[in-house]
Amino acid sequence: MAIDTEDHTVLSNIALAIARVAGEYGCDDRALLADAGIDPDAVQEPDSRISVAAHQRLWRLAIDRTENPCLAIKVGEALPPGAIHGLGLGWLASDTLKSALERLVRFQRLVSTNADIQLAETSNCYELIGQPRRTPTNFEPASADALMALTLRLCRLALSESVTPHEVQLAHNPSTCLEAYQAYFGCTVIPNAPRYALVFGKGLMEQVLPGANPLLARINDDAVSDYLARYDLADFATQVRRLLIDNLTESGSDQAAIARELNVSVRQLQRELAGKGSHLQGACRRSSP
Repeated sequence: MAIDTEDHTVLSNIALAIARVAGEYGCDDRALLADAGIDPDAVQEPDSRISVAAHQRLWRLAIDRTENPCLAIKVGEALPPGAIHGLGLGWLASDTLKSALERLVRFQRLVSTNADIQLAETSNCYELIGQPRRTPTNFEPASADALMALTLRLCRLALSESVTPHEVQLAHNPSTCLEAYQAYFGCTVIPNAPRYALVFGKGLMEQVLPGANPLLARINDDAVSDYLARYDLADFATQVRRLLIDNLTESGSDQAAIARELNVSVRQLQRELAGKGSHLQGACRRSSP
């Protein structure tokens, strides 16, 4: 089932980093969050998430109030490894930068369910390629730029501050930020590319990392998997309730129709809801006006 942009979510720690950086410019961080439609208290919960729509509003407000169009670099730098939970910690324990990027691809939904990230291999490079699954209305490119800055920051923390891509591709024109971006990434930045991409040399990506620890990496992988399993369970019930609302005025609460929309069997639908401590009739009652 295709998920609407409004239903996609982003890890709330990213919102906290945006607000924290804006605070360094004299902005009221709590007011900034509230004005973007984000609860300043609820967002403090380490496992919490915000909608992609709220995330985009926050970026636009932060750039406007700080008057810094290049805020993406500072936000990427402001996110410590633990801010992205076991993904960041597992990154540092990876055996190579290639395996660290593979972790990002595997667990990308932790950062954003709207991210579509792939790792491609060429004859002499690895290319980390990304695009939004659904481009939000009034998409703020800084949100993608910040993820690229964070990716490079984690690579530098894992190996060396000298880590530099061969090339960076941006699917927009950062105009006034191009010089700052080239200084941060340490390489040519190509604007108006057909995709977002970080291109790294194979030798660099396959070098054994000084902090490689397979046991710690697996422990953090398990932590991320557990988090995503809890998220999926909660999100499944939310999707059912939304479909119930959509279908109540048309055909009533048809279990088979809802199961088809979710690409599951009726039995699996009931089993998933039971695991959430819910059931179709209960979800229907909560969906009724």
